[in-house]
Amino acid sequence: MFKTRHILVYTIGLLLISIVAHSQGDGPRSYLLGPKGVIGANPKYLNLNQNLVPAGNIYLTDSDINVNVFPTTLFYNFGLGERFAQVQFMFNPANASGTIVTDQDETYTGLNNSGFSDGFMAFKVGLIGTPALSIKEFAQHTPAYSMFGYLRVWYSGSYDASKLLNLGTNRFTIEFGTPMSFPLSKNSKRPIWIESYPYIQLYTKNTDPSIIVQGNEAIQNPLFGIENHLTHNLTKKFWAAIDLRYAIGGESEIDGQAQDNKINVLGGGISAGYQILPFLGATSSYGIVLAGDNGLDGNMFRLGLVFVYAKTEKN
Repeated sequence: MFKTRHILVYTIGLLLISIVAHSQGDGPRSYLLGPKGVIGANPKYLNLNQNLVPAGNIYLTDSDINVNVFPTTLFYNFGLGERFAQVQFMFNPANASGTIVTDQDETYTGLNNSGFSDGFMAFKVGLIGTPALSIKEFAQHTPAYSMFGYLRVWYSGSYDASKLLNLGTNRFTIEFGTPMSFPLSKNSKRPIWIESYPYIQLYTKNTDPSIIVQGNEAIQNPLFGIENHLTHNLTKKFWAAIDLRYAIGGESEIDGQAQDNKINVLGGGISAGYQILPFLGATSSYGIVLAGDNGLDGNMFRLGLVFVYAKTEKN
């Protein structure tokens, strides 16, 4: 019985490697079907070097900002009727420092701020090919195409309108998407997956903009994006991935005046994961901007762990 339970929990951990990161996407192995009755935690560390201001995903071409974030996501898998479902909650301690150069060519150096970046609450439910499976049923399940409906609401982190560099956005972000996964191999020991997540983000108003905005009200237009991953298990415990992400939109307006800062960016990277123990997995990723309009630039390094607990059936 111990051996059987060991294999089942290992399978769960392998498929629940990565859950969340705000502006850098969720990462590979985030959109695969899992078993019900699983709870877990996914702490991460990200280092970002970019000209994108953390508070609002708004870029300033000549700025140089370094951000360290430690997002931790808690999740629970369950069955909603015959469908797989999942709830998530993420909180996001962070630190940002660097130089901001405004559109008025004003330069501010030595900026530093610590607190919380935006976190989220989320709900995911299966739409196609997503049965609610017990752990035993899941271990015997043949990989198949799946699609989920995903709603994620980001809440503001630390914010002070008198500061030039903020971690929170002082607004809500509402995200809708349909994560999908396509198996390219039926071999459960050496799986190959394509994951794709098209989404849209909608933003509420910031009625108390930071002094860097120099206005009374800031809004941001919708942002459309798609995140893609090709992953392959090279051994039973080790997998590697190629990542590709595209986003367009998100131009901001201050007091009704467009700011000509539309985001149009293609990013790429590589990732890898390893199952350390049946209940513990680890991942790492490196990503860069491959192409972007108007000088948008940045790179990302990410480390993550996944801890899972599942109540297995007795045989």
